Amino acid sequence: MRIHLTNTGAITVLDAAEFRKLDVLIDPLAPEKLEQAISKIGRREDENHIRLSPAVLRFLADRAGDAQWESGFAQMMAYAAKAGWVDEHGDVRVHIERNEIDEVVTEVEFKAAMRALPAGISAVTTGSGEGVAGLIVSSLTSISAEPPLVGFFINESSSIVPALLANGRFVANVLGEAHRDVMSAFLCEKQGPARFSKGNWGSGLHDQPVLNDALASVECDIVNTQALGTHRMIVGKIRRSVSRQASPMINFNAGTHRLEPLPL
Repeated sequence: MRIHLTNTGAITVLDAAEFRKLDVLIDPLAPEKLEQAISKIGRREDENHIRLSPAVLRFLADRAGDAQWESGFAQMMAYAAKAGWVDEHGDVRVHIERNEIDEVVTEVEFKAAMRALPAGISAVTTGSGEGVAGLIVSSLTSISAEPPLVGFFINESSSIVPALLANGRFVANVLGEAHRDVMSAFLCEKQGPARFSKGNWGSGLHDQPVLNDALASVECDIVNTQALGTHRMIVGKIRRSVSRQASPMINFNAGTHRLEPLPL
């Protein structure tokens, strides 16, 4: 079993059912961020070791309750205790492995590749009354049909982040080609009620703004958020949805386009 402290902000488990080893792989991180990452899962013992609680390991592995996995995990912990790697608190001593190779593309290369990806455009809204907030995203994606989940990504510095996290819910309004004025207001106006000066807005659950003529509106409770690099993933469970037939607005190559069917 290997716990991976990534430099994206995510903590993952590799080889969750490999019980012949247990270590922590750490990506290149600034000292302060490294200590923050370690504190999320356990405590540093020395330069090369971390103390982890078995409960944290079970949680991160996401396999608790599986009989075969539980048996293997119990055997691994028993071996660690016999070897003297478990302290009086029940925490196991885990070796640190450092990931020295972390080759990635440049920001220019990344943006060039992402511009080649067509995506629908949505107006994400939250709040009510004078506390409404909104943002244009092209990252809305379906996650699961059972339970019904959708998600999107926003920059951590976005003005909507505090309102989203405080309210714990949002509406994703899928825009059509008739909503250019809505998109313009969301992009140009100050965060707050001014962004809702254009468009046919109504109120949904909890009085959140719903675009009445959107291609689709999905009203969601936030069930998960995760900081990943410069952005934050927001996942919502859909409580109510409405959809209509219309032509979508598409983001492609840093521009806005309409969608037309190809003759076959």
